[in-house]
Amino acid sequence: MQPKNNAVLFDLDGTLINSGLSFLKIVNELKENESQAPVNFEIVREFSSRGASLVLRNAFPDASDEKIDALKSKFLERYTQIMTTDIHLYNGVGELLNYLNENSISWGIVTNKSAKYTLPIIETLNWHKETSVIICPEDVHQTKPDPEGILKALNSLNASIETSFYVGDHERDIQTAKNANVKSIACTYGYFQSDPLKWGADYIIDSPNEIKNIL
Repeated sequence: MQPKNNAVLFDLDGTLINSGLSFLKIVNELKENESQAPVNFEIVREFSSRGASLVLRNAFPDASDEKIDALKSKFLERYTQIMTTDIHLYNGVGELLNYLNENSISWGIVTNKSAKYTLPIIETLNWHKETSVIICPEDVHQTKPDPEGILKALNSLNASIETSFYVGDHERDIQTAKNANVKSIACTYGYFQSDPLKWGADYIIDSPNEIKNIL
């Protein structure tokens, strides 16, 4: 029987990509269109992994549900226009992925971000040439914190549960790792809403490059 691999699986937004900066850009375009003052990044950051509706609700706290729905349509239309030209990798992500590739360490992505947004970004970055494992909500019956996505990714990579990792910036990600019985790595950057030090992760990192020391 072929021996199992070690693998590192990642959340996408807030872990590898700072898509919140794109969201901030769009929100402030919408604020300008509404003749309102721009917001700062923190207003957008906290909800950037939980969907456009929550981002907009936080940025437009006085808006009606109908107004939020209208803004959401404009938000998603604009995001589709800029999502492959306004990509912001966190510092060290490129170096980390090069390290994994050079050392033949399998890696992949398990995200709750829809494939129609995820896959064009992955292809723009040429990551689809480095990993075949990109798990989106459309690929599973149950999304995070259910472990289905992680387990499906590990199976595809022929990777061991015992020696593999899942990296994320939200408490939900760490719970997903625990549910899958893989080692968890919590990011202190990204879109967390509570203290990452209190999530019970196996490891805590302040920068993607620190994962090399864990491996």
